[in-house]
Amino acid sequence: MRLTNFLNPSIACLALILGLFGTGCNSATADKGDLFVVEARPLINIVEDGQVASGVVSDEALAQPIQFPHYTHVVERKIDCQYCHSSARRSIHSGVPPTETCMGCHQMIKTDSPEIQKLAAFFASGDPIPWQKVHDLPDYVTFSHKRHIKGGLDCTECHGADISLQGKDAVAGGDVMKRDASMKMQMGWCLDCHENHESVDKNYGEQAETRRAELKDCWTCHK
Repeated sequence: MRLTNFLNPSIACLALILGLFGTGCNSATADKGDLFVVEARPLINIVEDGQVASGVVSDEALAQPIQFPHYTHVVERKIDCQYCHSSARRSIHSGVPPTETCMGCHQMIKTDSPEIQKLAAFFASGDPIPWQKVHDLPDYVTFSHKRHIKGGLDCTECHGADISLQGKDAVAGGDVMKRDASMKMQMGWCLDCHENHESVDKNYGEQAETRRAELKDCWTCHK
């Protein structure tokens, strides 16, 4: 009589799996003739010259292909964030502006600048600018820019108030796009905002406490 007649089906299945793979999990001791050899792999794949989303934000400044100054555009020229990051109000991702958006202004403005000449070269070749992502949440976290923008949040509440100052000293070699370490971007930090942000009261009124309870649900961010 088969073993599965005596065991719970799920336990029998587990026993079967262990029987098949138990001797093949250690690649160092496995015989060459084993059918199921599981190779040891790192938990997080390290990408050469790239970055890994760990959920921890440091204040490092990433080397970018073009020294883009937020300060010039946001503070001096008073350009709204969503003019460039137009997907933020209608998508999960805020998006990076296409080169055509930049060239809409820079076909005529500061064309003699070495950085603008780099931009023009990317535009002429049709190649996308290989920006390094400044804020990168882990893949198991779902964050919708659209929901937060429509809820009334300002970009600086997550990206830091200093983002508009980045690039102020770019001519002198200052940081252009830099992470703000005060913006933790970790689970407790997000939950605190869901618990206390005034937009919940403004948007949901008498249902605010119910909405706050929903915002604490695991499924809200881990779909």
